[in-house]
Amino acid sequence: MINHKVSRRDALKLMLAGAGGLTISPSAFSFASEISGSSAHANAFEFLPFGEVRPAGWIKAQMDRDLNHGFAGRLDQLCKEASSDIFVTGRNSVHSQNTNNADGVAWWNGETEGNWRAGFFMMAYLTENPEHMRRADAYVQHILASQDANGYLGAFAPESQYLHGGDLWTQACLLRGLLAYSDLANRPDVFRAVQRSANLTVATLGPGGKPIPWGEDHDLMIADVMESLAARTGDQRYRDFSLFHYDSWSRQFPAADMSLTSLLTPDKPYVQHGVHVFESIRVPLWLASETGRDDLVRASAAALTKLGRYTETGGSAVSEEMVAALPPNPTTTEYEYCVSKEVQMTLQSALQKSGTAHLGDSVERVWFNDAQGARLADGTAISYLTSDNRLTCYGRSVDGKRAEPRNKFSPTHADVAVCCNPNATNVAALFTRGMWMRHRSGALAAMLYGPCKVSTRIAGVPVTLEEDTNYPFANEVEIQLQPDHPVRFSLLLRDPDWSSNTNVTCGGASISREGNYWRVTKRWQRGDRLSIRFTPTTREVRAENGEIALQYGALLFARQLPATPSTIRTYPLPGFQDTHYVPAADTQPDLLLRSADRASGFGFRPAIQSGADSNNPFGSPSVVLNGTMLRSSDHQPVKVTLVPLGNAPLLRRLTHATDAASHSEPAL
Repeated sequence: MINHKVSRRDALKLMLAGAGGLTISPSAFSFASEISGSSAHANAFEFLPFGEVRPAGWIKAQMDRDLNHGFAGRLDQLCKEASSDIFVTGRNSVHSQNTNNADGVAWWNGETEGNWRAGFFMMAYLTENPEHMRRADAYVQHILASQDANGYLGAFAPESQYLHGGDLWTQACLLRGLLAYSDLANRPDVFRAVQRSANLTVATLGPGGKPIPWGEDHDLMIADVMESLAARTGDQRYRDFSLFHYDSWSRQFPAADMSLTSLLTPDKPYVQHGVHVFESIRVPLWLASETGRDDLVRASAAALTKLGRYTETGGSAVSEEMVAALPPNPTTTEYEYCVSKEVQMTLQSALQKSGTAHLGDSVERVWFNDAQGARLADGTAISYLTSDNRLTCYGRSVDGKRAEPRNKFSPTHADVAVCCNPNATNVAALFTRGMWMRHRSGALAAMLYGPCKVSTRIAGVPVTLEEDTNYPFANEVEIQLQPDHPVRFSLLLRDPDWSSNTNVTCGGASISREGNYWRVTKRWQRGDRLSIRFTPTTREVRAENGEIALQYGALLFARQLPATPSTIRTYPLPGFQDTHYVPAADTQPDLLLRSADRASGFGFRPAIQSGADSNNPFGSPSVVLNGTMLRSSDHQPVKVTLVPLGNAPLLRRLTHATDAASHSEPAL
């Protein structure tokens, strides 16, 4: 194995140098070295503790709806998989297996319960909802009371611990949530409990310990926990354990998509389970950034480059359970909601480590578009599988040739697997946490945009920052700062690639451009404000099949197709059901974009919708694109209104052909 090292800053640049499929431009690759200072031993940015960034505006309102009216606040009442108490009274033992799920897998309910509880913890505390916070507190106390004397927290009884695949994975699902909770609730005792459990894992399965219980690729993701602990404590045992674990796994399974051998084979496609593949990118990514080891750096670059090959038009990635080397065709291939969450989380990790600004565009594309386009705005259901051009959703594959029960809207998907719904409760909170980060120079950085409030300390001074905006439905951001005492520092502001002429203003500040960021520096006082004005245009996004989607700002716009629903299952809780959708009788035929208008965004112009609910912008669109398309049958003009992808979750067409016979123009 090659163990050459490169500097950490160079590692971060190399890691992303080939990832063009993620809309990363070469001009951004030098950012980490441009402003990260002389030290080669730091990531470009660090995450703020959970809770220092809190949602506001429509993001908070969406979380509130999901908790109060959606499945996010009551998944345990909707399915047995989320209420089997697998981490306490329902642990797997030699006498009893917790297999009450669709596949009869002993660890599965640990994934369901752990991921759902993690999302619930984060949403409850980020929205500061007293009732849900009390529920979170009670569950955490229930878990802590079950911690074994040796420190173990997980889904297996003492005689079965560290013997089965899935043990580390279910630990990861539980412990990630507890780590977030420890920050949000200011509970150092919970952090210590997680640390005790992780220390046991390191001691038990590290070099010279028990044989690692191979058998479940998800187990690699205990690295998420180890990375958090290493960042918070500086203890390199957590990194060293994950390095040993990943190297051992790569040797054991050299043909696996995410092994070092496979990643270092550039032409080897992704074929395995999409969730495994796209979450596991975070492992070599973290280890490369920590060690600078040449093979890990190259493997991480390859992993992200390959992700780009499978990235859907709306930002998620191909996974019809398996990636199967399928192209990201917006009509014929689908993505899982689980994958949307994992791709978002992986891209945020890459953004934090490298500082490559265009990764922020990719994160926003996932959450503002594909993630919203696979859920109902009221939070009562998601679709497990989704295609960007969703022409039917009625329990069949996209070609209609086989049964596909994942193609429906459901609050649980318990007949298939309760995995996507728990993950869906995590995406808003994880996005919120990544909105602001701290640069290693001490600057506070706006990495992802949207309404939020930040409370942190800079140079020892408590600082509150309020980001007032309806982004991405509007393209103006106002930031007001309230330091306890006047203090000088810099703000870094990511400049999206789609903004042709961003304008940043702030009285008395020094404003400069550094890479794809703006730096705003001054001695800040209470009430100081800065303004950001993005300048979007209607631009085309070329899909894998040669068709074109239209983008304005951070949003992609789709033609909503009328749908006829049919309820296929109801739940004891009112308002929850599984639903199929088929095209209504009055569905218009295929329409074409007018190539003569290509230079002007195919003639589509944005329009603000009066009377739209700013707290529920995916319930009714607050901005649309109006234009004219041509009927494919006779090329007669038809007036068309396109809505944000998230406003068309049922049936829609995101991409369209043009009336030209061929296209030679490069994709934007």
